[in-house]
Amino acid sequence: MGLDLNNDYEKAKNKISAYRTTVENKKNELLTKKQKLSNTFENKKSDVVKQLNELQSGTNNIKNQIKSDVKNQLEQLLDLFKQSLPKTGNKSLDAITKIFLEAAESTKNQLNQILIEEVISTIGCSEEQSYEDKLNQPIYIKVSQVDLFKKLKYSPDDQNAKYFYETNTTTVGVIPNSVNRSLYERLQNLGQSYQTQFGSGYIGASGQDLFDIEYVQSYPAVNPTNFGDFFKVTLKPQINNATNVSDFLNDYYGSIDILEFDVLSAELMNSLSGSFDFSIGLSTDELREQNKFDLILKRIMGICTDPAKKIDVAGTAKLSEQDYIDDSFFEISNQELRNIETRVDDITSGVVEFEDCGTVKLPLNPKSTRDSLDEIITEKVGSKKIERVQDAIKEMVNDPNWKNLVPGLGLDINLKASLDTSLIKQLPKIVFKTILTPKVMLGFMIMIKAINSQFANQIDVLFDDLVNFAKTFKKFVVNFMQRVTSVFVEKLFEIVKKQIKQLVEQIISDIVKEAKNKQLAMYSSIIYALLVIGQTFIDYRNCKSVIDELLKLLNLGLTKLNVGLPLFALAGSSLLSGVSNTRAFSNVIENLQAAGLPTGDAPDGGPNLMNLAFKAQIDGNNLEMFTNGKVETFIPQLTVVVPPLGAGPGVTIPSKSFGKFM
Repeated sequence: MGLDLNNDYEKAKNKISAYRTTVENKKNELLTKKQKLSNTFENKKSDVVKQLNELQSGTNNIKNQIKSDVKNQLEQLLDLFKQSLPKTGNKSLDAITKIFLEAAESTKNQLNQILIEEVISTIGCSEEQSYEDKLNQPIYIKVSQVDLFKKLKYSPDDQNAKYFYETNTTTVGVIPNSVNRSLYERLQNLGQSYQTQFGSGYIGASGQDLFDIEYVQSYPAVNPTNFGDFFKVTLKPQINNATNVSDFLNDYYGSIDILEFDVLSAELMNSLSGSFDFSIGLSTDELREQNKFDLILKRIMGICTDPAKKIDVAGTAKLSEQDYIDDSFFEISNQELRNIETRVDDITSGVVEFEDCGTVKLPLNPKSTRDSLDEIITEKVGSKKIERVQDAIKEMVNDPNWKNLVPGLGLDINLKASLDTSLIKQLPKIVFKTILTPKVMLGFMIMIKAINSQFANQIDVLFDDLVNFAKTFKKFVVNFMQRVTSVFVEKLFEIVKKQIKQLVEQIISDIVKEAKNKQLAMYSSIIYALLVIGQTFIDYRNCKSVIDELLKLLNLGLTKLNVGLPLFALAGSSLLSGVSNTRAFSNVIENLQAAGLPTGDAPDGGPNLMNLAFKAQIDGNNLEMFTNGKVETFIPQLTVVVPPLGAGPGVTIPSKSFGKFM
């Protein structure tokens, strides 16, 4: 396989496109024959979908892409999926959105464990390191360092902000505990501790009292005049002195739901449209900061690791493990800032833009979004919740203002497909941001301050916003974001692999049918089955292993052998299928597409006559070779072993032999 990941993905796309065109052309060929026999002519339906590369060349003219990004692995796989389809449509993308939403819910325990592992790794301690020396000593944590997205300044009773809190307030010891609501309540009761109000400190999953917490406005341990907003946390002794980091994190995170589907749904709807950012009235500074953070997360999604533990940014430039991702990684270019300003202006104006719409701004409908989320929250069955999310996207598309505006502007776009595509690409980021709620950050910051005293004294001035949080804890943000992304890459990889298998099966099926004997067909089937069934371990953060696996599968259909084979390989040549019309035609299609020639259906929906001409030429040439072709081979002088009574080894006379070309 090549060393250039982007080149490998292009190879895979070209191969898939050639396969798809070959399969579609077979159908067109049969259709043409039927039309000739019946002496009738029917125009094919105009909704036959063109090849993806044609779609891209056509729609790029209306896309408003200021910045040219290298696609990350998730986007590349999504392109492969689209290209492998006989036609694109809502149903295909619907299937992926459903699988992705199911993955977000079903992998919650896995994500919980990943979170704990990355927090421990970030702290730089062992799982068994104790925080015993911090027991009963106040730890002061800035509210802004817990509330990264500034949600705690809004009441959980606010009609818009309520979707970012737990649905209900819980009592002490209830699991999962509504800690975000509890933290908001602390902020409303200056100086009143959790224990004073409830008669007990915060109870973890084990049933033990983990800590007390209250809201204060000064940090006397550092400077009596250091005023601000702080959570004062006092850690409590545990049974059998079990005060190690691992026990605390498991106990605390086990008592909360780190990824509530209802909150995830709200974040999802907000990411697609900005509806809640508009309704809540986020300031332009807050919107800029959140969009910068989004951009950083997208960059991290483009980072790939390899087995040598190297970092491959966007599949090209490599950094060794010993190198650092320095502050330049988090810098925003002027072009990117202009993009962000456009997004901020859209949200503050109550509109949303989609790439497929060019510069058309579609109005937001916050009430409709709230109604959809209320239905999601009311639904108690997990699978039905996912259906409600998909229904909410349909409701957004069917908004009368959108339905009337888009056709009126003469735009031929599919808003549903655009929203589904955006969801698939953004869901890892949305999951990551949903996890970084105040209740999750509280456990993180408690252990940071309890274990690393030197760092704890500096941390108050290191960050107060999202971008500086990413800089301060880049190891945590990069590793955790990568591991979250890998969950969804794995899901999409399996979908793409299944789709490619179906394509390859169609190609090989045609090749096997063209074989001249049943034994050859049997061998072809067995070899294919063995190669496809073979499984290898794949690290889904390693882009190279992912695309190599797909290319290996794709190359089954069009295996090319070099000349000059060794003897053992020549001996196995009897197993080869011989020249295949289908394989030859697929090779021609791939070369035509590489040359930029159109291989899709005709503009009127009918068959591509150029394809049919090439297919007829290949069939005619091969028919002549199969019928009259012969092979002449040179047989060199050979040594002949004679019996012991003979005169010794003999030699043959050079000659030639004849065979049948097939």
